[in-house]
Amino acid sequence: MGLLEALNKVKSEKYDPKKDDISSGFQPIPDGTYTVSLSGVNHGVWPKSGTDYIRFSFDVVTGEQAGRQEHITPILASKKSNGDPMSESFLARNIKMIQKIGAMVGFDVPDKVFMGANESEDYEMIQEEFHNAGVIGKLLKLTIKSSPNKKDPDNPWRNYKFDTAEQPTTANVEDPFKDAQENVEIKDSDLPF
Repeated sequence: MGLLEALNKVKSEKYDPKKDDISSGFQPIPDGTYTVSLSGVNHGVWPKSGTDYIRFSFDVVTGEQAGRQEHITPILASKKSNGDPMSESFLARNIKMIQKIGAMVGFDVPDKVFMGANESEDYEMIQEEFHNAGVIGKLLKLTIKSSPNKKDPDNPWRNYKFDTAEQPTTANVEDPFKDAQENVEIKDSDLPF
């Protein structure tokens, strides 16, 4: 959907910006398997809490959900927000997730990204290593499967599985000017305008 189609949708809803509220209308991508592009690996800080995070962003590239995004934020903090230590199994699962994402786009995540002085350093190294590896834009398969969240039934858990995807091939294009003379002079009379 283009911008013009979206504007026409807003007009058809008879939206009045002076009176009507904006509903986000956000609906998560439905459970299923999708071909996605790793569109970003970004270190940031949540404004309200001041907590660091690393976010992996994926763009769905085929099918009915094409153009939609899924964001995954693995946590590597050693302590929970209440100060209790984070469980080793939880941290191990998130390390595995980061390594799995890397492996599915052809990148062996180095151990050093998990050995910083704190999670902020780790997140910064993860971002840098993924970007330097040249894997942003690579394709992979992402399977999403929701499961019940007993503490918050309105927000089920989103479970992820990653797999490799065939990468598009690039055409082997020959330089059409390879045999051209070095100092070709173009005169005004050669130009079509």
